[in-house]
Amino acid sequence: MVVVVANRAVEMRDGASLDFVGQLSRLANNVKTYAHRRRVQQRLESLDDRMLADIGIERHEIQAHVWGR
Repeated sequence: MVVVVANRAVEMRDGASLDFVGQLSRLANNVKTYAHRRRVQQRLESLDDRMLADIGIERHEIQAHVWGR
């Protein structure tokens, strides 16, 4: 079986190789999600308290809203 990954053909010899590609894909997605959430947190933290109140959150709630905690 040949699978195209990042515009490169990779010969898959067994299911373990295919699982590795899936794990790598999930890792890349997790890194992108983390980076996005971090940017959102930084942008929210840069707002003043009045602007945060306008969107319905308080400064101490930023982390919970961004990270779902």
